[in-house]
Formats: sequence, structure tokens, C-alpha cells
Amino acid sequence: MKETLFIVIFFTLVFLPEEIRASPDMPNSPTVTPSSAIIVATDEWPPFRISTDNKAAFIGFDIDLLQALSAKTGLQFNIKRYPWARALSHMEIGQVDMMVGLAKTPEREQFIQYLSPSYYHCRPAFYTQKDIPKPINSYQDLYFYRIGYVLDSAYFEPFDSDDAMVKHGVPTEIQLLRMAKKGHLEAFIGTDCQVEYEINKRGLWQQLSRAAYQPKQDVALYIGFSKLSNHRYLSSKIEQALTELMTEPEFTEIKDRYFGSDDLH
Repeated sequence: MKETLFIVIFFTLVFLPEEIRASPDMPNSPTVTPSSAIIVATDEWPPFRISTDNKAAFIGFDIDLLQALSAKTGLQFNIKRYPWARALSHMEIGQVDMMVGLAKTPEREQFIQYLSPSYYHCRPAFYTQKDIPKPINSYQDLYFYRIGYVLDSAYFEPFDSDDAMVKHGVPTEIQLLRMAKKGHLEAFIGTDCQVEYEINKRGLWQQLSRAAYQPKQDVALYIGFSKLSNHRYLSSKIEQALTELMTEPEFTEIKDRYFGSDDLH
């Protein structure tokens, strides 16, 4: 009986069709086919992700970065637009694979694997109407105002966890600028590399000022993989390609395209 069972198992393994034994749909397969492209969740955040006439599509620094990584690795990235908070929740449950432009926080590290190195550094900054009654020269001065901010963003401590401060959260920094332009916000926080790009673009410096108070922390931007992603085994390949890319002229060209050659980040 045992000999018969052994013979059946042996012939089953030997003559099992190759397409089943090496199916790319099986777990840990090293093949990424077009149908299994890495899903990158993101939202508008100029100049890193700039909306086009096709609202589902982006151009920008992060898009050029992903294209360069795709050329280096042969991997395909499928960019999908979600509100930022929803993109993070999808990362938490493994519904999407990857995000770009991520600030690192202990809470996010529970479900995100951050790829090193960070590829850009911004700084948190406060912006105000020019005619505010009390200039913001210190952290304590912030308590005089309702501070606008972007929901689920990571700026710096103690601001992020300061429940005593009056804050007004909105989905995007573009909405903060629109509110400030209409005079509905006296002060708001943002990341300088993004906010000042938009202020310059919209010609708002005659109305807005950057506050004298400057937090010491910077905001490092990372690529991150969901820890529940089926493609997480590719993270080291992307990490290596990113490290190499950042030493090459192409990366400098991408930065200069959006920030100019005098950029110090």
C-alpha cells in the first residue's frame, strides 16, 4: 500500500504541468507581470504630484522618480489617486502596495516599511496673513490663532500631538491656501517645499508671509511599502535602485526640473 502511494505521488510531481508548478500567481513568485503591477496610492501635492487635465493622472517630481526607478528595475508602477488619509488606511490593510512622499512616524511604522534613503527633505513652516495682530515668533504664539493643517499629515512634535492648540484640518494644502487667500485662515502650517511652490505659482506673497518662528525639525520624504503587500519582497530591489539613482546626474536633473539648480535640499 505504501509503495503504491509513493508511486502515485512520484508520478504526480514529475508529470504535473509546468505552468502549474511555476505559476506566477503562486505566493513569493519573483515575476511581476503587467497585471500584477505595484499599486502606488497617492494624492495631489505639487510639485511632487501635480494634477493634469485628466484628474486621475499626475506629473511631477515623484512621478519622474517612479519612472526612473521603473527603468532601472523593470518593475511597473500603477499610480492610483486616493485622498491622503484613505491611501494610508489602504496601506494599513494591504489594499495598495506602496506610497511616495511619506513622512516617517512611529504610528505609520507599524504598517509601513520605509525604504532608505529618504529622497528629499522639506521643513515644516507656518504661514500667516500679513496683517495678523500678533506675529508668530515662538511656539507659544501659535496659541493665539486657529492653525490650519492637513489631516493625517506628520509635521513635528509637539505640534502633531498638541490637543490644547486650536486647529482646523482639511484634506489638502491647496485648500489651506484657498482659505487663506479668502481671509478665512489667519495662520496655517505646511511643508515649505510644497507650500512655497504654490504661493509663488499663485502670486500670494503680497498677502501671505512666512512666520519668523521656524521649527528645528525637517521632514524627510520616503518611499514606503505596506507590510501586508504581496510585492513587499521587491522592496530591496527598489531600495537598491533608489540608492544608485540618487548618486546619478538623472536624479539631479529631476530635482532641478521642479526646484531649480539652487535647491539646497
